[in-house]
Amino acid sequence: MRRPLRADEAYNEYVKDFYRKIEDYDWNEVTDNFKGLESFLHRSREQRLRALIKQYGRGEHYLDVGCGTGLILRHLPAGAIGIDLNPRHIDRARNYAPQASIEIGDAEHLRFSDRQFSTVVCTEVLEHLVHPEYALSEIYRVLQPGGVLIGSTPRQALLWRFRFLSSTHHHNEPFHNEFSHQELITLLSGFQIYLFQAGFFRANWYFVAEKQ
Repeated sequence: MRRPLRADEAYNEYVKDFYRKIEDYDWNEVTDNFKGLESFLHRSREQRLRALIKQYGRGEHYLDVGCGTGLILRHLPAGAIGIDLNPRHIDRARNYAPQASIEIGDAEHLRFSDRQFSTVVCTEVLEHLVHPEYALSEIYRVLQPGGVLIGSTPRQALLWRFRFLSSTHHHNEPFHNEFSHQELITLLSGFQIYLFQAGFFRANWYFVAEKQ
């Protein structure tokens, strides 16, 4: 007999189903073409993360966890792997990032071996996870000792109160978290944090953390 889901597990699956079955946002389209004020947010994030990857990226084995339509993945070295829970994103990401290998995957259950990657990118993903600590535990597992995690998340900021004005994002999104400084520091407590900064009108956190 199948074990019944606990309340938090059921909610976690409910949130995941939104991304599996409903969400259909093309970050590259909104970034590369003016679709509203959020285009500036995405362009700023893309530029900042490209700089961080250039400065802090290590080794030859890259993984983009929650790659979406390939906004950041397209800037990673050839042979990088991208995973995303949303099947509608896969073909788009393959088009935008033809140098990468892209597949459906769950950040909480990475199929990869221990210590497989030298650099993991995880940008604008943790805020959509009911249990971001599960994903970070998996990222830690697949990173090599000395490997780095480069990421970004929304920060607790006034800007996010105006998301309802966006014409492109799903207004029925079931879960979206903005992290306080302490919340994100706690989530990253297993890593050695090299960089932790606010950006774009202090609406986002950018971080670089190393696996010891």
